[in-house]
Amino acid sequence: MNERLEEALGFTWDRAGAKSGIAEHSVERAAWRYQRSLPEYVWDAAVLEGNPFTFPEVQTLMEGITVGGRKVSDERQVINLAEAA
Repeated sequence: MNERLEEALGFTWDRAGAKSGIAEHSVERAAWRYQRSLPEYVWDAAVLEGNPFTFPEVQTLMEGITVGGRKVSDERQVINLAEAA
């Protein structure tokens, strides 16, 4: 199987050269980092969809505070992205 994979990829590699001893972290730390980066992830996804919300507005909306002067549909999209994440 490995020979077929190497042939299909067109290259091989030496696993001995890969780093060992990759740092391990707790589930709590991983969840904290994810939660901390969530507004940026939501904002990035919203921008890709053409949503005009700014990053600070996304942060504000995710804190449960409405943002004036924006379409309800744009607000719902940001909320839905946050809930989906």
